[in-house]
Amino acid sequence: MSGDDIRSSFTAEHHALLFGWIAREVIGRLGEERGEEVLKKAVWKYGEQRGRRMALRIKADGREPNMVNYRAYGEWEAGKGEMEIKVAARKPHLHVQVFKCCWTTAWEENGLSQYTRCYCPTADESIVHGFNPDLTIDIPGNRANGDSCCDLIFHDANLTLIDALVMNRRKKKVREKALMPWDYHTGHIYKTMGEVIISELGNDGEKAVEAALKEFTDHYGEEAAQILEPYREADFDRLP
Repeated sequence: MSGDDIRSSFTAEHHALLFGWIAREVIGRLGEERGEEVLKKAVWKYGEQRGRRMALRIKADGREPNMVNYRAYGEWEAGKGEMEIKVAARKPHLHVQVFKCCWTTAWEENGLSQYTRCYCPTADESIVHGFNPDLTIDIPGNRANGDSCCDLIFHDANLTLIDALVMNRRKKKVREKALMPWDYHTGHIYKTMGEVIISELGNDGEKAVEAALKEFTDHYGEEAAQILEPYREADFDRLP
């Protein structure tokens, strides 16, 4: 495949597995308690950066950084059949239950679930915080911890039927500029998590990231790994 074909072949699985391999290397070196502490710190920085980019797009469009727009301006989209989601309530808080997702599927199929329990709650909370620290999300259930679904409550979304229609229409309208390709998201994991882990662990952190990248290379090929390298110089606090 050409470089463009390889780049366009990136999916949520690439993103999920790179995180899983990094997490396995960190926990393998530090143990579960200290390892998860470092991973949470790295994921928090990653998530806040995503949330801030979403807020920049909202600001450029002259809209309010509220929960409706948070849901409309998300940076990723799952492939067909990758997610199974139920909306349990729309008001006063949006209550969403996720019974299947591309991240947990990838981790389960590759024996990484035990290393990735901290990702989803930390990522969701930090993205919301980066978007608008005055907003609140609760996550009472997490499939990675053995719950039947990931349970997410977006406080004060207060989605009436009309609000839900507006949100969905707005999401379609901003899709082209809001959604980022999966090589970008995977490069973001590689750069930001690598920086935090190396800052925390020094040489051991470098070895952990190198080992995870080798696993990624063995799985997806040298050309796919090379696509990640330029992202080490990217500024993920800004819009690309």
